[in-house]
Amino acid sequence: MTKKEDNIIFSLDEVSLDKNDDSEFDMNELLQQFENTADEADADYVLNNDLMIPYMMHYSDNFTIKELFLICDYYGISKELKANKCTKDLIVQFLVEFETNPDNNDIVFKRQNMWFYMNELKNDKFMKKYVLW
Repeated sequence: MTKKEDNIIFSLDEVSLDKNDDSEFDMNELLQQFENTADEADADYVLNNDLMIPYMMHYSDNFTIKELFLICDYYGISKELKANKCTKDLIVQFLVEFETNPDNNDIVFKRQNMWFYMNELKNDKFMKKYVLW
């Protein structure tokens, strides 16, 4: 698992002040904005870690190694795992860390939709003969 110290995110917004403007710089307001942003980042970190354990249990209990590699292959991350000959637990951990990363939300959502559609096709009496899965 990744440590909180490994996930540092910050953003900078450049504000230009007119020289004719007599407004003063408010350090307290800046500190308050920083604290609010830090609280939101902490909340995201806690939420992601709270979700990791149920995801890990779901993948460990309901998927075979072959199925996990199919998911990893969809994401394009299976080569690293196969090269290192990872155990099922390591594959699950790597997969869950990938899926809980907010940067990967689009591809994760798309994969989940595709898996749902595949299951629907496999469970249909007529369509299952056309699905090679």
